[in-house]
Amino acid sequence: MAELTNFDELLDDPIQSTEEPVQEEPIEEPLVPTQETTEESSKEPDYSDNSIYLFLQERGIKDPSKLRITNEDDTEEEIDFNSLSTEEQLEVLKQVTDPGLTQDEINTINYLRQNNASFEQVIDYWAQKRLEEYLNQHPEDVRQKTYEIDDYSNDDLYLIDLKRRYPDLTDEELAAELDAAKENEELFNKKADILRNAFKAEEDQAEAARVQQEQQQVEDLRNNLMNAASRFNEVQLDYTDDKSDSLVIDEEDKQQMMSYILDQDSEGKSQLIKDLEDPDRLIEIAWFSTQGPKVLSELSKY
Repeated sequence: MAELTNFDELLDDPIQSTEEPVQEEPIEEPLVPTQETTEESSKEPDYSDNSIYLFLQERGIKDPSKLRITNEDDTEEEIDFNSLSTEEQLEVLKQVTDPGLTQDEINTINYLRQNNASFEQVIDYWAQKRLEEYLNQHPEDVRQKTYEIDDYSNDDLYLIDLKRRYPDLTDEELAAELDAAKENEELFNKKADILRNAFKAEEDQAEAARVQQEQQQVEDLRNNLMNAASRFNEVQLDYTDDKSDSLVIDEEDKQQMMSYILDQDSEGKSQLIKDLEDPDRLIEIAWFSTQGPKVLSELSKY
């Protein structure tokens, strides 16, 4: 089938006059098209009764009855869509509906639809999967949890355990117990492994207790701040005059204040902490804290 060259172009060649001008009379200048004529010529044909033509118009073909095509011998001609064969019409419809996607792109879109997932979710899923596969193949790269007890030898672990169980033994007696235990090296190493795991469990318990304590402290701080915010309802404009007007603090202001104090970024820092670490912002906060009430009072009096 001949190839479509441009759906939007039409063969509306202007009609050239074949009449030669009379030499004796002045040449009249061509008439300038009126706005009405221009609008009429640019107006798309009305194919409201032809669904296929309307479909083609919506996809960029201004007039489906005037398709400009290029033949195999590179000549161009203008034809009506209805004059094409069924196969040729199908080819035109494929061209105007082709989104220009590769097969891989089509498969990706279908995958997202079938799994009801976003592109970001798919990326995260496969990134995690690739990471797990890599770590399974390279267990040496897996970050292992470190324990303080790992810095001690088996002899140290055995002596620590002896001191815990028998605090009254002297150093010489402890050394004698260690030497006696090491006479059976295999049994001694087995006991040392058991002790090491027990000490690791103690470290895990201590770490869990520390995390729980920190979480409780954060929760207590949040509760105290919430209680303080509930009582912080107005700011007196003139602190020297009990009858002066006040600024009302609404709930949205309180929420912003709480977010400023408590919400943390990826590094675990709130905006308040970052401002306290910034010398310029810290000086600004100090100025508002020390001079703010005085400035408000002066402005209120003024």
